Amino acid sequence: MKETQEQTVPVRRLRDDLAFLDIVTEWDTLSGYHQWKAAAVVPATFRPRPDRPYVIAVANQKGGVGKTITSLELGLAMVARGKRVRIVNADPQDASLTAWVPAIYPDDVAEADRYTLTDVYYERCTLAQATWPTRYEGLFVVPSLPDLATVEKEVPTGAETCLRYHLREVEDDFDVTIIDSGPSLGLLSVAGLVAAHDVVIPVQAASALDIKGAVALYTTIHRVQSRMNRDLRVAAIVLTDFERSSLAREIGAEMAKAFPDALIIPARTCVDIGKAQMKQQALREFSPNATTVQDYDQGAGVLVEGHAA
Repeated sequence: MKETQEQTVPVRRLRDDLAFLDIVTEWDTLSGYHQWKAAAVVPATFRPRPDRPYVIAVANQKGGVGKTITSLELGLAMVARGKRVRIVNADPQDASLTAWVPAIYPDDVAEADRYTLTDVYYERCTLAQATWPTRYEGLFVVPSLPDLATVEKEVPTGAETCLRYHLREVEDDFDVTIIDSGPSLGLLSVAGLVAAHDVVIPVQAASALDIKGAVALYTTIHRVQSRMNRDLRVAAIVLTDFERSSLAREIGAEMAKAFPDALIIPARTCVDIGKAQMKQQALREFSPNATTVQDYDQGAGVLVEGHAA
């Protein structure tokens, strides 16, 4: 991994006077609808993980729920807090993190040596050798190409524990690694869960079907907990594309009931997300005052520091 910091953009903390959500300890199901307002839920039982390096898997087998923006915005919010962050793109789709925030390869690195996550699984390189800088200072990425799908078809030896070995057994200088999982519960997603300390589950606030998806994911999480990673926990539910509605309120209540010790983070909707993707910029850079950015920033603060400020 070679850094090219002269090409990068600094990631700054947000202003204190923005319209952050209130923080409460329970999801409000008692107020009348007209009195109800969205708030970030931090249960009294929640504690940030002391593990360093800290590994988070962002997972949901349903596509289009906001896994990539969740990974990217949480990562940048942690960078703004002084953390050195790596995002592992474990999604073989073309329209994934690698397309949104591409790796920056030094000029002296031959194309054959521009390693990706596929190379890590096939033991052609280490995870550190497949980690590259991005345009953001302090944020690094392990890119993926569509050939990552061959890992699930061919199942290289030790694939389920590959990431765990590189992230838990090999020393490096990252404070946080975020694994951006693909839209399935196959080998790649399971390998991310095996490696992680915490899971963050994005759920669309306007889709009741996402509740079923989260339940199916929990079944997989429970299996991983019982067999391969007893310390794994569901740390947060992110309600993506959040707009105030009775459905969003009901989905939030269902998630709070299913995961009583997890953060519930409403990530308010923003029309600028697509524009940011077109310009290959994170939303935090493209529209730093967006409420979506504020919501992810709050969640990241609680995850790594135990408080939002």
